[in-house]
Amino acid sequence: MNEERTGRGRTVLWLWLAAGFGGTGLALVAILAVAVVVLGASFTGCEAGGEASAGTISGPAPSAYALQSIPPARLRLYQQAGARFDIDWSFLASIGAQECNNGGCAGVNSAGCAGPMQIAYVRGSACSPGPGPTLWERYAVKANPGQPLSVNDPADAIDTAARILREAKGAPPTGGSFSEYRQAACNYYGACATVGVSYAEEVMARAVQYGFTGAGSPTPTSPPLAAPVEGGGPSECAAPAPGPSGARAIVRVAESQVGQGEHPPGSNCTIYGPCEEWCSLFASWVWQHAGVPLPGPTALYGYSGSLYTWTREHGGRVLPPTARPLPGDAVFYGTGPAASAHVGIVVQVLATGEIVTVEGNYDGRVTRVGPFTPSAPIGEAAPIYGYTQPPASAG
Repeated sequence: MNEERTGRGRTVLWLWLAAGFGGTGLALVAILAVAVVVLGASFTGCEAGGEASAGTISGPAPSAYALQSIPPARLRLYQQAGARFDIDWSFLASIGAQECNNGGCAGVNSAGCAGPMQIAYVRGSACSPGPGPTLWERYAVKANPGQPLSVNDPADAIDTAARILREAKGAPPTGGSFSEYRQAACNYYGACATVGVSYAEEVMARAVQYGFTGAGSPTPTSPPLAAPVEGGGPSECAAPAPGPSGARAIVRVAESQVGQGEHPPGSNCTIYGPCEEWCSLFASWVWQHAGVPLPGPTALYGYSGSLYTWTREHGGRVLPPTARPLPGDAVFYGTGPAASAHVGIVVQVLATGEIVTVEGNYDGRVTRVGPFTPSAPIGEAAPIYGYTQPPASAG
C-alpha cells in the first residue's frame, strides 16, 4: 500500500463475484456439501465457528471460498480486526490477499512498504514520500500483549491496516456499500488502477467472493463457492489447510471449478490471476490449492509452459507425450516448453488410454474435456508435448 502511485507489483488474484443460496434447509445442506467437497474435509462432529461464533465477530459469514483459501488463523485475525475497527472483514481480507496472498511478506520492499499488509514504513520512500511520519508511525496498533510491536507480525499489521483504512482512507463501517469500499481500496493503493493492475476491481471482486454483501455488490456468477457457510468461522475443523499434494486433491480442486468463467465475458479476468490468457493461471491455482508448494502468486506462472519448467527444476517428473499420465498431472499443448500454447489438468485416465482433462480458458470457461485420445486432443490448436507430475506427488 502506498500513499502515492508507485507502480510496484501486486499479488493479482481475481476472485469474481460472491453469491448466496436461499435460506431453505436444502440450500444449507448444499452449501455445506460444496464446502466439504472443495475443502476435502468433513464438518461432521466439529463445532464450527471457533472464536468467530463467540459473539466478537461481526460482518458477513465467510463463504466456502473464504474458508478454502484463507488460513484459519489469518481468517480469525481479519474477523477480529473487522470487529475491533468496525470494518467489513471480507474487504480487509481481500486487501491482505491482494498485497501478500495472505502470506508473511516479512521485511521492507523496494518501495518502502512492509509486512503482510504492505504498510508505508520508510520515510521519503515511494510508499511514503516526504520527511513526515509514515502511516505505520502514525497508526501502528499493538495487537499481541507481551509481544514487541512489529509491522511483520500479522496481527499488528492487520489491525494497523484496519485502522488506516477507517481513519485515513475513507473505509465505511461494516455494512457500507460496494462503491464506498471500492473507493477505500483506491485510496489504500494510491490509485484505483495502474498499468497491469486493476487494484480496486480485484480487491472488490475477491471481497465479494469471500462474502461481502454491501449495497451495490455485483450480481453473483459463482454461487457454489461464494455462498455463505453459516457458522463456518475459523475453527480448526471447519477450515483445514490444504492437504499434501496428490492426485485426488488436485482432481478434486480442478473439478470443483468447472463452469467458472471470465467476468465480464471476453475480458480474460478471472478468479485465478491477472487479466490475461489464463489457462496456466488456472492450472497453477489448482496445484497450489491442492497443496503443491508453488511459491508466490499465480501471476508468476502465467506463461503456459511455466509449470513444465518449474516442475522440471524442482524435482517433479516430466513425461513425454507418449507416456501414460496420472490424474493430477498437468498436460501441455504445443511443441515444447519454449513454445507452449495451452495447459490443463488430467482428471481421469481410462483403460482405453483415453484421458479426461479440466482446462481453464477453454472457450472462456473452466471446462471438462474428453474423453479423448492424447494423440488427437479435442479442440486444441497444438498437440500434446508432455505431462508433468508435481514434486510432492512424483513417483
